[in-house]
Amino acid sequence: MINLRAAAIDIGTNSCRLLIGERKSENNFDVLTRKLEITRLGEGVDQNKRLKEAAVERVFKALKKYRAIIDDYQVEITRVIGTSALRDVDNSELLGDRVSELGFKLEIISGKKEAELNYLGAASNLDDDFLLIDIGGGSTEFIWPEAEEIKFESLNLGCVRMTEKFICKPEQKTNAAEINEIHNYVEALLRSKLNFDKSFQLKGVGGTITTLAAVKLGMEDYDSSRVENLKISLSELNQIIDKLSGLTLKKRKEIKGLQPKRADIIISGLIILKDILEYINSSELYVSDQDLLYGLLKAELLK
Repeated sequence: MINLRAAAIDIGTNSCRLLIGERKSENNFDVLTRKLEITRLGEGVDQNKRLKEAAVERVFKALKKYRAIIDDYQVEITRVIGTSALRDVDNSELLGDRVSELGFKLEIISGKKEAELNYLGAASNLDDDFLLIDIGGGSTEFIWPEAEEIKFESLNLGCVRMTEKFICKPEQKTNAAEINEIHNYVEALLRSKLNFDKSFQLKGVGGTITTLAAVKLGMEDYDSSRVENLKISLSELNQIIDKLSGLTLKKRKEIKGLQPKRADIIISGLIILKDILEYINSSELYVSDQDLLYGLLKAELLK
């Protein structure tokens, strides 16, 4: 049905995002609006394996706003998914019950399903020898081709998780010891879980990587069209890590392109990205905004 409208909501470890699209033909759809709120659902999850009531309330407030937007756009189909933070806790019903109050149904998806949706979202923009990565708040998804199959791996590496584990005082400058601890942890996990025997063209999705692009471009207001397929070199990434780690949180919040609410966790996310680039011996990556939300809309609108 042409003009069918669908909404996709991703309740992540760090942020809660909305994407609304409208079907234009059997093969494409238009994005009508996108919204993002930093809700930090994963606060304390790595240590306690439980959701905090305050974090659930932050998500609920964001979803309440999204409910009004979805109603204004007269959306026919809505999918609400939860990822890493909700996979890790034993009281996810705390959020599920609040979500249902708004007429939504929460789906907690596996790391594999998260990777599949990222691939579906980005597939039209991928080369033959690609490695697609999504660095989230609690996990990082890897998608790559092998023997005519698409392989998926999800690791418990995320910018919120690494910050809580290794950075004692995010309000201060990030010291070399903290950076080295994150690096050692990430590198050990990559070596134990991923074994690649070829080189890849790297494409990255997710908030850490799109924020890196926005910082590189010095964007006052986020513009998805400027981010799509932007190339970032390893040397540029290193320069940005050096710059941000040498700033206090207050100063980091003043950097153009960096959302103030992401300023305390961005360094951990960028170190994860740097380690991935070095691990696969790549000197650059390309950025995409077409991630799992885009994949969800594809699944609903282009059936």
